[in-house]
Amino acid sequence: MVFRDLNYMNKSQSLPVLSKQSKHLVSKSTLSSTALVTKESLLLQADSTWKRMAIRSKWALMKNYRPFNADEVSAIFSWVILSHIAWIILGTTTFFSLLFLGLNSLFAKEMVGNVMGKIIMSYYPEFSIAFEDAVVPEWEKGMIDFKKVRLSTVDKEGLQLDLTFDSIKLTLSFKKWKDLKGIIEDVEIQGLSGTIDRTNINDDTPEVDWFGHTEYELNSLKITDSSVVVIQKESKPLKIALFDLEMQNVRANWLLLDMLNATNISGTVNDSLFTFHKRQHQLAYVNDIADDLNPWKRIMRQKLDPVDIESIGLISDKFNWLTSGKIEVIADFMPPEIPEGSHHNMDSRYLVADFKLQFYDLKTKTPSEEPCLSTGEKIISMDELKPLLAYVNSKEHGETLPPLSFRIVKKVDELENVSTLKESKLLDLIATEVYIELLKHVQEYEIEQRNKRIAAWSQAVASQLVVVGLGAIA
Repeated sequence: MVFRDLNYMNKSQSLPVLSKQSKHLVSKSTLSSTALVTKESLLLQADSTWKRMAIRSKWALMKNYRPFNADEVSAIFSWVILSHIAWIILGTTTFFSLLFLGLNSLFAKEMVGNVMGKIIMSYYPEFSIAFEDAVVPEWEKGMIDFKKVRLSTVDKEGLQLDLTFDSIKLTLSFKKWKDLKGIIEDVEIQGLSGTIDRTNINDDTPEVDWFGHTEYELNSLKITDSSVVVIQKESKPLKIALFDLEMQNVRANWLLLDMLNATNISGTVNDSLFTFHKRQHQLAYVNDIADDLNPWKRIMRQKLDPVDIESIGLISDKFNWLTSGKIEVIADFMPPEIPEGSHHNMDSRYLVADFKLQFYDLKTKTPSEEPCLSTGEKIISMDELKPLLAYVNSKEHGETLPPLSFRIVKKVDELENVSTLKESKLLDLIATEVYIELLKHVQEYEIEQRNKRIAAWSQAVASQLVVVGLGAIA
C-alpha cells in the first residue's frame, strides 16, 4: 500500500494540471530561452496591439524581447533628453510655438499673454508689455504671431513710448541669446500706432543709453501699415506714417547707420510723401570724372516731398531768421558696410551724402542773435545775414530760390552709439553747407544787381548824351 501510494503521489506531482494562461507563459518562456526565437514567432503569440508594438520596438533596438537593463534605460533616457535640448537650440521658434499652442489650448488666452509678457519683460525691463489676444504659431513662415500687443515704457525719464500693435511676428534664437545679443532674431510688425514722446530726453547723454541692452541686435525688421506721432521739444509734433519699412540688420549701437542701409522705407511726414530706396546707378554725380572710384556697397536715394519747415525743426537756432516756408529734399547716402562685430579700422571709413534742397515760399525776420550750431558756434555774423535776408525777400510772386546742392562727409566711428540725425551732428554739417551755398547765391545776386545798376546808369548817361547832342544840333 505504501509503495502504491508513493507511486500515486509521484504520478500526481509529475502531471500537474495547467491552465490556458500558464501554458502561454511556459510556451513564451521556452521560446525566449532558445536560440530559435524570432520576431515573427513573438508577434504570433501577442494578443494585443500594444504587445505587438512593444515587440517591434524592442526588436528594433536590441534584436530581442527581454527586459531592458539599467545601462539601456540610461542610454535611452540620455538620448531623449539630448534630442530635446538639440531641438530647443536648433529650432527655438518651433519649440516655443508648440509650447504656446499647447498653453493656448489648456489655459485662457489672457493668462498665456500675461505670462509671455512677464517672460519678455525679464529680458527687456525698460518696457511694459501686455498681450490682449492669443499667441498663434505661424508655421508657414516659422514665426510666432502675437496679436493685439501694447508696449509702454516703465521709466518716466528719457524716451517715452505708448504704442499698440495689431500684430507682432518674430522668431527666437537660442544662439543669439547665448551670445548675449538678445533672444529675438527677426521681427515683423503690422498696424503700429501710438506716440513717441521725446520731450524728456537728456541732450547730454546718448539716446541709445536709454535702452539698457546696447549689445542687442535683430537680423531683420519689417514694419507695414503703421503710424506714430513724435512729440518733440522745439517744434511741432511729427505725424509719421510708414507704408513699408524693411531693414536687414538692426543694431542698437549702430542704429542710424543701419537705418541708412535699409532695404526700403516709404511713408509720409506730416502728409508729405517720402521714400528711401537703392539707386539704380552708382555715381551720385553723373558728371563725376571717369576714374572716381566708388568704395561704397550701394547708394541709397532719399526723397521728401515739400514739407513745412517748422514741422521738421528748421526754425531753430540754426535758421532763426526763418518764419515759414517749405522744403523739398533729395539726398543720396553712401554708407559703408560695417561687418557684424567689426570695431576695427573705423577711422578709415566714411559716410558720404549728396544733397539737393529746394526751398519754397520762405518768409523771414531779422533775428536778435546770430544763427548758431548745436555747439553754440556762430555760423555767420549779422552783417553777413542782412544781405542774405534781402536776397530771400527779393524772391516774390512765386519765384523760388535756386536749388542748393552740396556734399557732406562724416567719419563712421563718430556714428557709433548714435540713433538720430541730431546726435550725429549731421544737421550741423548740413546747415553749414546750406549757408555756404546761400552766400554764393547772394554774391551772384549782388553782382547781378550791380551790373543792372551799371547798365541802367550807362543807359541813363547815354540817353542824356543823346538828348544833349540833339539839342546842340537843333
